[in-house]
Amino acid sequence: MEANLLEAGTSMDSLCIEAGQRSPRLDRSKEKKQKRGVTFKTCSLPGWPAGLQYTHTPDLAGLSPGDRRLIRMDYLPGVTIKKIDDRAHPAYGQNGLFASMEFTVGDVLGEYTGKIVPGHCGGNYVTRLWNSGHDSDYFRPGVDAEVMGNELRMINDYRSVPGATGPNCKFSRTTLRGYRAALIVAIRNVAPGEEFLLDYGEVYWHGWRPSHTHFSGESEETYEDGSSQNLEERAVSAVLPEDLEALENELREMVSQATEESVRA
Repeated sequence: MEANLLEAGTSMDSLCIEAGQRSPRLDRSKEKKQKRGVTFKTCSLPGWPAGLQYTHTPDLAGLSPGDRRLIRMDYLPGVTIKKIDDRAHPAYGQNGLFASMEFTVGDVLGEYTGKIVPGHCGGNYVTRLWNSGHDSDYFRPGVDAEVMGNELRMINDYRSVPGATGPNCKFSRTTLRGYRAALIVAIRNVAPGEEFLLDYGEVYWHGWRPSHTHFSGESEETYEDGSSQNLEERAVSAVLPEDLEALENELREMVSQATEESVRA
């Protein structure tokens, strides 16, 4: 099982975590760490210097309470939540996320936060924690921001937004604090006052007409005669037999590769 996880993308740094009952990050000084007798596993990461401690998080032990307050951010900087008041906007009357400062290509808006859910869970606010380009990615753990999250859950899809020619930001997967994480980064310059727009992707839109709203759960489509109908949005398509077959094949391949590597070692 461990070999499978490593081959699936779990980095070797999972072998470099602290050993012992208490994490050194909870202590305020090196002396306290030593008094508690906390030891460290030898890091197995190729190329990592012997004797150098590997850590998933910054050590704040040397900072004063005042300095800690200086680096603490309660909310994401440079972004503002606003209600959409443009009737031509497909998310009219709902929220959107706008820039309050200039963003350039590659700038990170922040981490997409929420509840981590297992692979079989889907929803209007779910994004998967890694993307290898296979359909089976949609059955891997993800972040669900439906009932908890941050400002980034307010970002709308670019489709049918007046003046939008495409998305100006996208998801980027990485690791933070020793776990997989989903960031949102700017893919072009975004001026103050401009709305951030994502491409929700084909999976989000699969199987229903593009009436579009941001991850609201339900949207209302208005017809020419003035009548309207609520449409339920489906963020993740149903599990199909071919999807399960693709997942099984990928798992077999990972097991085979892990076995070959262990034999060579």
